[in-house]
Amino acid sequence: MRISVIVPVYNVSAYLGRCMRSLLAQTFQDREILLVDDGSTDGSGPLCDMWAREPGVRAVHRTNGGLGMARNSGLEAARGEYALFLDPDDYFGPRLLENLADAAERRGADLAVGAFTMVGPDGRERPRAFPAERVFRTPAELEELLLGTVGALPEEPLDSRYGLSACARLYRMEVIRRGGVRFVSERELISEDLIFNMDFLAWAASAVVTTDASYFYCANAGSLSKRHREDRFAQDCALCRAVEERLARRCPEAVFRPYLDRLLISRARYDILQEAAYRDREDRSYPLRQRTAAILEAPALREALERYPWRRLPRMQGIFAWLMRERRVGALLALARLKRRFLDGRRQ
Repeated sequence: MRISVIVPVYNVSAYLGRCMRSLLAQTFQDREILLVDDGSTDGSGPLCDMWAREPGVRAVHRTNGGLGMARNSGLEAARGEYALFLDPDDYFGPRLLENLADAAERRGADLAVGAFTMVGPDGRERPRAFPAERVFRTPAELEELLLGTVGALPEEPLDSRYGLSACARLYRMEVIRRGGVRFVSERELISEDLIFNMDFLAWAASAVVTTDASYFYCANAGSLSKRHREDRFAQDCALCRAVEERLARRCPEAVFRPYLDRLLISRARYDILQEAAYRDREDRSYPLRQRTAAILEAPALREALERYPWRRLPRMQGIFAWLMRERRVGALLALARLKRRFLDGRRQ
């Protein structure tokens, strides 16, 4: 089995060395590494060329088009049987490729799903491994995997059972080619990873969820405010409409609605946290209360909050959902700031 490891690169000169050292230390060696420079302006492009001197490493240069388009360029250049997407500001345990490849080969799976270890700005690691390996083959099982990628049931601790990300997943290239599966631009639809995963699962015949959590996802201090964009919640609503269109082709609304509602509610919660962080850290004149109130009045969110069983959510998520439902803007923002101070205190 040969794996094409696709690493989109844009202005990550401070992190690319760490990423590459962890990739070159992998125990699984039947691989190629594709560094796709997406028009970087910080010297990352020449760094890609430097690393391309290593055996099995290639550099691809393109004009800037965004993360999804860079990954698509990697898919077009890939020569492996499977593709694996990794982000260059993260790093990886030495057996990541080996563990995913072993699971895919043993199970004959089109998709092998890994988990993450979250790394905070203080370097603290929090593994989020799945409890046991599980295979999905029947239409009902693959539907469950699809729903658990979109969201989760209210009692579950995380907003997505299996995660939205395209990273730490091994995709069979034959399925990608047969289905014409590609990333949409994040300039068109936010969270292009989720759309890619849904489109891939429409063509996949089998999948395996593994217990591997050797993908180390790094959260950088201040990143919440740095990713701010005023149209983010409008983009999240557009994402949920695209997700709903895809889910409606696979299962009845009564089945998918709880998962889709949790997706929208969780995106609204994240966006409010981001709005508060941006106002407090970047622009004190930002009209935070008005922007938060506008999010809470969005028709799709109002409908989701009215029908969602918020009492069954984990405690803090449930409180946040109730405050959104009741339009308690002041309390929401106070809770958002309290949560951020708590997290900042843990980082010190």
